[in-house]
Amino acid sequence: MNDTILNSYSGIKTHQFGLDSISNNIANVNTNGYRENIPEFKSLFSTHLDSLNGSSAISNDRNFGATGSSNAISTKSGNYHQTNGEFDMAYQGKGWFIVGPNQTGHFKIEKDGYEQDQANYFTRDGSFSRDSDGYLVNSQGYYVYGINLDKIKNGIFTSSNDPDNDIKELAENSLSPINIPQELKFHPVLTTKVQANINLNPKTDFKNAQDIFLDPQGNLLEDLFAKQDFNALANNDNEPLESNLFKTLKLTITSKDGQPQSFEFTYGSGGEDKNEFKTIKDLQKLIKDKTNLDLDVTRDANNKPKKPLTLSIINNAQDMNLSIEGNLAEKLGINMMNAPLKKGSSEESNPIKVPFYSTSIEIYDEDGKKFLLKSDYFMTNSGDKFSNPPSNQKWQVKSAIYDDKAQFLISKNPTEESIEFDENNNIIAKPMEIDFKGNKIQYSLSGDEEHKSTNMPYQDSKLSGVIQDGKPEGSLKEVRIDSNGIIYLAFSNGAYEPMGRIGIAAFVNDQGLRKVGGNLLEMTSNTYNGNNKILSGNPILGWDDKEGKLKFGKVLQKYLETSNVDVGDALTNLILMQRGYSMNAKAFSTGDDLIKEAINLKK
Repeated sequence: MNDTILNSYSGIKTHQFGLDSISNNIANVNTNGYRENIPEFKSLFSTHLDSLNGSSAISNDRNFGATGSSNAISTKSGNYHQTNGEFDMAYQGKGWFIVGPNQTGHFKIEKDGYEQDQANYFTRDGSFSRDSDGYLVNSQGYYVYGINLDKIKNGIFTSSNDPDNDIKELAENSLSPINIPQELKFHPVLTTKVQANINLNPKTDFKNAQDIFLDPQGNLLEDLFAKQDFNALANNDNEPLESNLFKTLKLTITSKDGQPQSFEFTYGSGGEDKNEFKTIKDLQKLIKDKTNLDLDVTRDANNKPKKPLTLSIINNAQDMNLSIEGNLAEKLGINMMNAPLKKGSSEESNPIKVPFYSTSIEIYDEDGKKFLLKSDYFMTNSGDKFSNPPSNQKWQVKSAIYDDKAQFLISKNPTEESIEFDENNNIIAKPMEIDFKGNKIQYSLSGDEEHKSTNMPYQDSKLSGVIQDGKPEGSLKEVRIDSNGIIYLAFSNGAYEPMGRIGIAAFVNDQGLRKVGGNLLEMTSNTYNGNNKILSGNPILGWDDKEGKLKFGKVLQKYLETSNVDVGDALTNLILMQRGYSMNAKAFSTGDDLIKEAINLKK
């Protein structure tokens, strides 16, 4: 038998292998995540023909046949198309999803190896869904492996309230099947921390002074009233007094002997020597010391402050004629010109008001019941950056917890604190501790890391943002998966938290993986250069072990990766294989004819 038949026979078998591989690629052209095979050939064996010309400088080799060299896996990505499947996902980059047949399985990826309780498989087909127990599975029912934060127990999701620890755990390397029950409830979380970001504008909102300076029994809060900055008051028309501009109050007293005496008092920080005042107490003392008149709130026959609260200049000395002038007097509505003022009589201003703002923040107890953390702010000092030394704008804050309709006080007593704003409009505030049904809430008015509380005069007073760790009960609304494969659960109560992540593994040598059907691949080992090794190399964790971000690619939710078979190339290669097969068949036929010819020589 001549070598022509043997060579052509091996060529036929080899090209049949190529045809089988390419036709299989074409058959899987619409298989999600399919990785095409690339058939490769090699010469079967060869020999050196010394008999032709042993002294020739030319190599006289003779090759015998062909055989399959490999059926390599193509690692190029397929195309990505959008779907409506809630748990459909695609991976873009180097790496594989991890699945396994065991519901209680465990797969741990170390830097120098791995641990597993069962066989695990790898796939690019991300057409996942939930089974009847809430586990993520592929179309064959294999469980999808990933990181679980263990926040779900018996259909209840319990918040960790520790984002930093969540990030740390999401970067770990121990994987298990992912379970997301459909009937998942969010366990209520007690509020323990509240951060509020506010802007307080002293020129937009005002409150009647009696609501600030009178106690529930209608008595004047003497100390609070006396320390009030005059520039932190407004008139009944909701116009700030602006005592730094409208600063003059002039009193002219004409006694019985007809000798007028004038006294001019000015808003400023010069002190009594310069007849300057800042607070109500300062002006009270100046008027008393200089004129023997009194400045006080207007009172009724029982010496109770009248409502609405007004200021009065009271004559407790002798009968006189009194003139009250100046732009501050006009703002207060207390002007008079040489009018008689008998002993025991007084001249009353218009009602006064105070810059004010109020906020209400929803908080929750251990049972998820809603309450309101209510804070009332009123300005006590307008601040003056041009004074020596400069002074900050100050507000008094009274905070307490009420029922959800703000009708009944829940706190034992309101908590009071003073906050300030420096010349750059930055807040200076100590955190408050507020009693809440036997627990404590840490309450900060400084804002958060991104936005600080301010007193910008070109913005309305408002509560710009709130961060608080309490939550009411809620039910699962939506599952979202970000580009790092982290699974977030969105609940009806507004909670949005991670519960785990999709497992991703990569390999140094993807060609070392073996297809096992069902669009799955597995790790295999073999003796290579005398050593038993995993052909693909040990699995590599798909994310960084510090920040937990994917290293080699990204996850796309509601997308699927198509087969990576290039139909044009496949059909072209199919024709080439067909031609190769035909030519080898022709060579076989020729070799057969030559043998017949040789046999016929005996005839």
